[in-house]
Amino acid sequence: MGTTKGMLAACGKSELKLDDMRGRRPGEGRYAHVEREQRWQLRMVPSDATNARLIIDHYIVDTTLRLRMVEEPDGAVYKLSQKVRATVDNPEMVKITNTYLTANEFDLLCILPCSIIAKNRWSLTSEGHEFAVDEFRGRHFGLVLAEREFGEDEARLAVPEFAVVEVTQDNQYSGGWLSTATDAEIHRLIATVTDDRRIS
Repeated sequence: MGTTKGMLAACGKSELKLDDMRGRRPGEGRYAHVEREQRWQLRMVPSDATNARLIIDHYIVDTTLRLRMVEEPDGAVYKLSQKVRATVDNPEMVKITNTYLTANEFDLLCILPCSIIAKNRWSLTSEGHEFAVDEFRGRHFGLVLAEREFGEDEARLAVPEFAVVEVTQDNQYSGGWLSTATDAEIHRLIATVTDDRRIS
């Protein structure tokens, strides 16, 4: 299989102009949309959370790309997402572009070097707001996060009664960071809120 540089040489071109075109940079263009999320850490999944779905995320190494499989009642959904932060050191707001895949396409792309996260995603309604509650599995077991999407001009919520602390702007709770975190780093995050109380 040839490389891009090899093909350029074969076509008589010694170099390719690599400057990004405005509107065609990662996170830009008509297919990208802004996603703003508020996030909290929980001790456990609230008892009134419903509709758990399995999610498996593959964060492709050294890229802004994420492969996702979501288990739905009528089958699995596969998609490739590019997530580009509006501000590099702030995970609150990202520009995201999604492409839906077939199962075969997903399997082929899974061959790429990646870090994996598995979690159950629960739905929760509290005080008139909709939340997604992520109960992590595998080596991330014990970590529980909740999130909600909100508009660019919408005010943040106070910490909900079912949560312990807001972690919206803490990069350690972003999927990309968690996927490559060591076991010790994961256990440290879990230990910050762990106790024996149950949220009812």
